[in-house]
Amino acid sequence: MDRHRILLIEDHQIYRETVGKTLESAENYDCVGQFSNLEDAFEAVSDGLEADIVLLDLGLPTMDGIDGIGHLRELLPEAKVIILTAFTDRSRVFAALEAGAHGYLVKAGSTKRLLESMDEVINGGTPLDSQIAGMVLSTFQKLSPIAEEEKLAPREKQILQLVAKGLTKQQVADELEISPHSVSGYLRRAFDKLHVHSLPAAVSAAIRRGLLDLS
Repeated sequence: MDRHRILLIEDHQIYRETVGKTLESAENYDCVGQFSNLEDAFEAVSDGLEADIVLLDLGLPTMDGIDGIGHLRELLPEAKVIILTAFTDRSRVFAALEAGAHGYLVKAGSTKRLLESMDEVINGGTPLDSQIAGMVLSTFQKLSPIAEEEKLAPREKQILQLVAKGLTKQQVADELEISPHSVSGYLRRAFDKLHVHSLPAAVSAAIRRGLLDLS
């Protein structure tokens, strides 16, 4: 089994060490680097450190985690960025998703959930902590006006909602009894209507416009 490389960026030493030990005990993950700030992580990656997943806190010293997402994705274009933080306010959630984060988890979650979320991301999912999903849903109840030609078709909305909840394209295809190619086609059309180019940005845009129910 291939072991996936994890880069952990967290300024709280005890929590960083706890997550690091969890990763060390996981049979399919290797923690290849632990850093307390983004600047040191950037330097290590620039010097050749590679990773498949980045676990990123938002409340970091000097540079905020949200500000660093774009640069991390430039340095590690194939890596998946999962936010792992105590922040649950809507502005940070949406800012992180729109910046390109592939998932958003709160630190209060279990280590089992963390490992499950990394599995989801590796398989193409976008895990959102249930607390985040519930908060987002309760916050964005009002629909904004949507041009007729930009409304999501029922199937587009259904598929976007399923992948927003963490299902992979293959799992969506199996559940709806359609091909993965068809799932990709529906997602592309949904992206076009939402004027976004990635799943996290599409999820964020759809939630804010009242198109998704993540309860």
